[in-house]
Amino acid sequence: MLSLVILSLLGGGAWFALTTGLERLPKKVCDGAVDRDVAIRALPRTRTAGDGYSQRHEGEDLTFYCRVYTSAGSILTGRARVEDASSEAWLSRFGNSTVRVSTEGIEAIARLDRESGISYVYIPCAPRGVQAEDASEAYAVTAEASVVGDGRVSGAALRQVVTDFAYQVAVHTVDLAQCQGRPSLPGKLPRYAAR
Repeated sequence: MLSLVILSLLGGGAWFALTTGLERLPKKVCDGAVDRDVAIRALPRTRTAGDGYSQRHEGEDLTFYCRVYTSAGSILTGRARVEDASSEAWLSRFGNSTVRVSTEGIEAIARLDRESGISYVYIPCAPRGVQAEDASEAYAVTAEASVVGDGRVSGAALRQVVTDFAYQVAVHTVDLAQCQGRPSLPGKLPRYAAR
């Protein structure tokens, strides 16, 4: 009987050693903003991991931050905010070294010139209490995300997973801002063409 208990404990310890800190995070991280699986796809295996989020202001001044971090020093970080910008004005900020997808007014861009997988997302959105016609340009929730330190993947795969993270942070911020007249938000964005 004692040998069965010892074997069970050893087996449990082996299972614990094979799981990662990322897999032990809640199914949704950052106050329910992002699926844990996105962080698992982006960050390397680690013994321990955690997440954190914060929100500043509300309405047209709303900013939401989300980060998932590992004991090895890698961080998946994102920020989404409400801003007064048309999609044309927002798109003009980016140079030629990018890949882009769009659907129903939602835009996503990833930089090709960086290994950190910096990605950006634009979702049209007029926050509650603000009349879109009072804005100098259209209101939107914009998001930026990146991996600091090592990622689990690189190149196109890293760009895609960081964009997925940015999109989920942006969608959460759309909900926080109680956006009016927002487009229907797909579960995920179209995939980038391979580059």
